[in-house]
Amino acid sequence: MILLVSLCTAVGLAAPGDARFYLATRSMPDYVERDARGTALWGAVQSFYRGRDYRLAWMDDGRRSAEAEAIARIVARAATEGLDGGRYRIDLAPQAIAAAFNGAPASDADAVRDVQLTYIFLKYAADLTGRFDPKAAGPFWLTQPRSRDLPAWLEQSLESRHTLEAFAALSPSHRVYEGLKTALARYRRIERDGGWSVLPARLALRRGRRDPMVALLRQRLAAEDDLVTTLAATRDVHDARLADAVKRFQRRHGLAPNGALDGATIAELNVPVEARLRQIELNLERWRWLPGDLGRRYVVVDVPSFQLTAYDGERAAVTMKVVTGKPDSPTPVLGDDMTTVVFSPYWNVPSTIAEDEIIPAVLRDPRYLRRHNMEVVDGQIRQRPGTSNALGLIKFVFPNAFGVYLHDTPDDALFARPRRAFSHGCIRLEQPVALARWVLSDLPRWTPAAIAAAMRGGRERSLALPEPIPVYVTYQTVGLGEDGTVFFWPDVYGHDRAQMSLMPAPTLDPASAVALTSE
Repeated sequence: MILLVSLCTAVGLAAPGDARFYLATRSMPDYVERDARGTALWGAVQSFYRGRDYRLAWMDDGRRSAEAEAIARIVARAATEGLDGGRYRIDLAPQAIAAAFNGAPASDADAVRDVQLTYIFLKYAADLTGRFDPKAAGPFWLTQPRSRDLPAWLEQSLESRHTLEAFAALSPSHRVYEGLKTALARYRRIERDGGWSVLPARLALRRGRRDPMVALLRQRLAAEDDLVTTLAATRDVHDARLADAVKRFQRRHGLAPNGALDGATIAELNVPVEARLRQIELNLERWRWLPGDLGRRYVVVDVPSFQLTAYDGERAAVTMKVVTGKPDSPTPVLGDDMTTVVFSPYWNVPSTIAEDEIIPAVLRDPRYLRRHNMEVVDGQIRQRPGTSNALGLIKFVFPNAFGVYLHDTPDDALFARPRRAFSHGCIRLEQPVALARWVLSDLPRWTPAAIAAAMRGGRERSLALPEPIPVYVTYQTVGLGEDGTVFFWPDVYGHDRAQMSLMPAPTLDPASAVALTSE
C-alpha cells in the first residue's frame, strides 16, 4: 500500500478536478496548430495549469461552468471581429474527440475538455492581440501586436471574478473599430447577395446619352449606396444623379471626384467584394496592434487617407490634410510621444537630400545656397528660419528611430491633390496653426497671438511640452466618416499587399462556423 501511494505521488496522479496526470502523460493534442504560434499557445496552457496547481477552470462532473458558457458565447462571435470563427470551435466528430483525448481514459474527460477550452479561449485572446507581426512585411512598420502574459492574465481574471469583462475588453473600444465591424457585417451581406457585377475595362459613357451599360453602372453604384435606388434605377440614360454617384464613389476611394469613368475609377469599381472583406479584416487587425489606451489627447496621422486628426478622447478636435512620404521614401508606421514644439525652425538638411539634391544644385549654380537662405555650419547644410524655409514656421517633434516629424510647409499647392505622397518621409501639415493651438491649449500663456508671434519671430525657439502627446502614424486603408461612410484608401506603399499574405487563411465561411456553444 505504501509502495502504491509513493508511485502515485511520483507520477503526479491527478485527483478529481485536476489536469496534472493528463498534461504530464500526453503529448500535444492534434487540435494544437503545428507551428510556432500553436506551440507557444500550448506552452501557455501548460503554464496556466501549473500556476493554479493543475486545478480545472471550467469543467465539473461533466458540465461546463456558467462562466465558461458565457465566454464561449463571446468567442462564438469571433467572426464579427474579423476573425475566422472556425479557429475556435470544438469538433464533435468521433475521431476528433478521440484525438482530443489523446489516449487518455474516460475518467479524464473533464480534464480533457477543460484543457481544450483553455486552449481555445487563450487562442481567441491571442488573436485579438494580433495574429501576426507586421514587421515581417517590411522595415518601415514599427508598431507591433501588444504583448500579453496570457496565463497570468487568465488566472488573474478568474481570481478577480471578472473573466467576462476581461474577454469583452480584448477588442479595441474606439468608435472607428466598432464602425469597421459594422462595415464588415454589411459587406458580408453584400457578398451573400451575390456581390456586384464587373464592368468593362473601357466604359465610354456620355452625359444625356442612352447606353445599355448605364443600367449596369447604376446597379454597381447602388450596391454600396453611392446611388440611392429608385424605380428608375435601371434607366439607361447617363444623368446628373449618376454623375454625382460616381463622384461620391471616387471620393470614397481617394480619387479625384470629377465624375469621369477613367481607368482608375473602373479598376476600383471592379475590386470584388471578397477583396473588400479581406481589406476590412486586415484593417481591424491593424487597430488591434494599437495600444488599448490611446491617451487622454492624441494625434493620428493616417498615411493612405493623407489626413491628420487630433483627438480629445474619442472626439475629433482638429482634422486636416497632410503630405506624406513618397513610395521610395515612405513615412514609417509608428507610435511615439510629441515632446517639443519648435517655432521658426532651422531645417537641418538630411545627408541623403544634401548629397542627392542640394550639392548637385550648388555645382550647377554656386549661388544656390544664398538664394535659398541656406548656410553650412560644421559641415552641415541648413536652411535659416523664415517663410521660405522647407519646414515653414513651425515643427512638432516626436522623437523616433526614423527622425520624422510634423511640420508647416511653404508649398500649399499639393494639398489640393487627392493623393499626396510627395515628401521625403516627414509629414507636412495643411493647418499647422490649428494644430499648434490644440497642442498648446492647456497652456494659458500660449494664446493665438503668442503662437503667431513665435512662428514669425525669425529666431528658432523650442518649447518642451509639460505633458507629452502620443502621435500614432497609422496605415488604415479602410476608414470611417463621421456619418459612418466607409472609405477605401489607396495602398500607397504596398503594405496591404505584403501583409495580406501574412493573414491566416480562412478555414471556412465565418457565417457557417460551428460555435463553441454547440457543445
